[in-house]
Amino acid sequence: MRRPQLAGVVVTLTLLAPAQAVDGGEIRFREASETWGLDFRHNAGFTGRMYMVETMGGGVVLFDYDGDGDDDVFFIDGGTLPGYDGPPPRSRLLRNDASAKGPRFVDVTDSAGIDFEGYGAGGAAGDVDGDGDLDLYVTSFGPNELLLNLGDGRFRAAGAERGVADANWSASAAFGDLDLDGDLDLYVTNYTDFSLGNHKFCGLGGSRNAADSDANDTAPERGYCHPDMYDGVPDRFYRNNGRGHFVDATADAGLDGIAEAGLGVVIGDLNGDLWPDLYVANDKDPNLLFRNMGAGRFENDSLLSGTAYDRAGNAEAGMGVELADLDGDGRQDLVVTNFALETNAFYRSAGSGVFLDQRFPSGLAQPSLQRLAFGVNALDADLDGDLDLFVANGHIQPEAARIGEVGTYEQPNQLFENLGSGRFRERSGIGLDQVRTSRGSAVSDLDLDGDLDLVVVNSNQPAEIYENLTAGRWFALAPSLPARPGQVDAVGSRIALTAGNATQVREVRAASSYLSQST
Repeated sequence: MRRPQLAGVVVTLTLLAPAQAVDGGEIRFREASETWGLDFRHNAGFTGRMYMVETMGGGVVLFDYDGDGDDDVFFIDGGTLPGYDGPPPRSRLLRNDASAKGPRFVDVTDSAGIDFEGYGAGGAAGDVDGDGDLDLYVTSFGPNELLLNLGDGRFRAAGAERGVADANWSASAAFGDLDLDGDLDLYVTNYTDFSLGNHKFCGLGGSRNAADSDANDTAPERGYCHPDMYDGVPDRFYRNNGRGHFVDATADAGLDGIAEAGLGVVIGDLNGDLWPDLYVANDKDPNLLFRNMGAGRFENDSLLSGTAYDRAGNAEAGMGVELADLDGDGRQDLVVTNFALETNAFYRSAGSGVFLDQRFPSGLAQPSLQRLAFGVNALDADLDGDLDLFVANGHIQPEAARIGEVGTYEQPNQLFENLGSGRFRERSGIGLDQVRTSRGSAVSDLDLDGDLDLVVVNSNQPAEIYENLTAGRWFALAPSLPARPGQVDAVGSRIALTAGNATQVREVRAASSYLSQST
């Protein structure tokens, strides 16, 4: 068994750290899709038959597939369903040709050989075969796909060949070296057992009506079914054999026997022992925290950690999840986005794998009460040295307002400024107030100007990219450490930076938010 250690690789991380404590700049974003040539419209394949899968939306993966130093964008699109009559949805790869004038995105899907035909959901990137470039994993309603990067700008589909073509309805995926053997393993969340064959016809509130029948499946008073109408499906854990081939190790790792509606997932050290742990956000089921025992095995610490339920002991409709040091104490905290009237959750680390539900004292609860949230990203939006939060919102029921649901179908996204020590306030009028039906979101310094920009996928609407215009001081930190195969992207690395009396801690991980991955 390997001794726990941080990944030793060459990697460039943008750490936004002032040389001394200063106030950040005034937060400003602008929508830059047209300026930067970002042209993607998510297609949910709406049919009028209210198939549950149409509500999921899509994710986005930000990664440097061509190794030229700037991040490219992979959008995961929906697919065709019975009764759909429209242009075929298609996931797309956009290459970032950044220059002194800024980014310029070029659609290279065809030349890259990407022809994913499934009903896509989410994705993750990592060097699974240790050849020095980043591969892509795509989750879907149906068989998932692994796209191997050939190193010449092209990809090759190899999901079945490499043992990761899960045929369930999968949502998010995350790469991580969970056994610390030097290669990237894979965790995939699976949602429910909904299929086209067991499609139920529900009323506007999401419940089954005894009078429903196949004959009236397009009646105007239909709604999308609540996930309680279907059973959850066990997630999957795949162990890498060191050569980019995977074995389903779910049972061997102690991760079997749980069938919940999994959506978001994040991998990181949750108790300070340097072993990467797992956290899963479940829809209507208790969230899961699996503690890494260090011998290829995990222990379910969900209840003991304080992160399975809200403070009243209720399971919530978890969607997305973020892991970051939000209060500046060097420990990784958890944020989970939830359904309207539940509020988003802030689980503040108290150390040793124990968390306290601080959603109300933090100021995150009340502003999220009437929002249905999905994507969530930690970023230092104002360059003041602490991490702020972006949350992507949007309902699942198109008739939400008419039927008395809290909130509307399209909703404004939110940015919460960190006031220090894990207290937040919502900011408006900063260029992020567009009203959309948002799902996946991710952050990266796409224009290489030192601050983090935002990419948001909107369900059945054009995706948006927000350029960060905030003024501030920053520098890039590039640790020069010997690379080892499978870790070209430094997944699992942690960097602590002390400036004056403040220490910032950042970890590199391959998935967070909802269906998405940031750099």
